[in-house]
Amino acid sequence: MRLTCGTKGVSRLILILLLLLFFVVGALFSYVYTMGFYAPSEFRLPSKSTIAIESVEFNNQDTSFFNVTVLNPSYSLSTVSVTRIEARTPSDNRIHVITDTQPALPHPLIRGEIQTFHAKWNWANYTGIKVPYTDQPIEIRVFIQDEVGEIFEAHRPLTTLTVTDLTFNPSISVNHFNVTVQNLESSQTYVNITAISIRGTAVPLNLVSPSLSYTLKPGDNPVQFQCFYNWLNLQGQNVTVRIGTLQGYIAERTQILPEPVALEISQIIFDANVSTNHFNITVFNAANSSTYVDLSRITVAVGNGAPINVSSWTANPSPRLEKNSSVFIMCMWDWSGLKGQSLTAKVTVYTYQGFAATKESQIP
Repeated sequence: MRLTCGTKGVSRLILILLLLLFFVVGALFSYVYTMGFYAPSEFRLPSKSTIAIESVEFNNQDTSFFNVTVLNPSYSLSTVSVTRIEARTPSDNRIHVITDTQPALPHPLIRGEIQTFHAKWNWANYTGIKVPYTDQPIEIRVFIQDEVGEIFEAHRPLTTLTVTDLTFNPSISVNHFNVTVQNLESSQTYVNITAISIRGTAVPLNLVSPSLSYTLKPGDNPVQFQCFYNWLNLQGQNVTVRIGTLQGYIAERTQILPEPVALEISQIIFDANVSTNHFNITVFNAANSSTYVDLSRITVAVGNGAPINVSSWTANPSPRLEKNSSVFIMCMWDWSGLKGQSLTAKVTVYTYQGFAATKESQIP
């Protein structure tokens, strides 16, 4: 009786073990069958070697480069060679080929290797300063052999440094101009203004006030720089003033300068019958001049001699010469010792604004 009960107990245990075994085998078979059906479409490996761009980084304190990190995945077929890096700017639809990288290109990447490339490219023009800033990201493109490539879209920092005002005032002086600069609140970083140039010519640092370098934080009040630079020869021309920064950002403004001042000495009179202690001149400011002028000094150069300041002179009606008007000037200067020597006197009239007029006359 006991033997029969023991046999029944063992049979039930074996039955349970067999059921468990059949369950595991059935589950495994079901998994293999299912994966065999779906795996070809869900887990496809590339037929060619490929890469992945992990990140692109712009440093808002240096616009001369960006970093791009590239991965050759472990499932890639083989070692790849990074051959070219490009940047496409959507605002002007230009493609910029990066020729200076560290490490240099072409550069091999074995399977599973990751490498950061330091790409030298000045992206300052695409930060909202020279080229209008848009929400469209810059496309960074990395190519390997056989022109296989990967694209990564990256937003560059927004820095809105701008020239808010540019003043050339001939009624004050042609020896300086004013430029007002602001770093708008929307900017993502401060800037250090280090240079101001006009038509590509830098204004010497010691001739700029306030002095450079000058730090402008986002949202700071506009700052006006007075640049002591003679722009006499640029009158009536189209000129561009550029602001340069330590970080590489730039700001520009272009405008047409005021028309020239047409100042001339229309007459010089040496009259020995009247007096040899003075001579007279007439100065005319033409109607097409851009401004009035204020006479400041008069010089005389005899022959090849150095100019001599006329210490005393009287202008009638006044030293201020409006447009389309003339002034009569008596110049106190003793020329009695020069009579009969057939010498030429070169007379020059100067103004406080920096203009001048010259005329020659024979001394009788």
